[in-house]
Amino acid sequence: MDSQRLNAVLGEQIRCAEAMLDTLARENQALADGDAEQLGSATYTKARLVEALERLEAERRELTQDTDPSSSDAWQRLRELVTECKQRNQRNGTLLKARAETVRIALKTLRGSEPDLYSPTGRAPARADARKLGTA
Repeated sequence: MDSQRLNAVLGEQIRCAEAMLDTLARENQALADGDAEQLGSATYTKARLVEALERLEAERRELTQDTDPSSSDAWQRLRELVTECKQRNQRNGTLLKARAETVRIALKTLRGSEPDLYSPTGRAPARADARKLGTA
């Protein structure tokens, strides 16, 4: 195992995870402000960082096939950062769902009603005013 290369990969993963935390903070602010442009920018950046982290993780796994990096300070730091990223991403997801629900309710109010397209079983609900074919 090349410990210098492993340390470099872990260092880059840490930098990406820290950038992800910053991006998630920007995403959170954009969601709170209702700023679609900033939200789009944060989403784009988040996708690029996920790609980089996945690539680096594949490289790290290859470098540590026969060893356990868990005793490394860098590994511990990376795990902490990834845990925080997951928590912030979940919080942003909850905020996004709340925003979507608010929009759905507003649209329902404006339209007067919002038809259910599918029942919980995945089937189209029967319409109360529907008549069977051949009846008047």
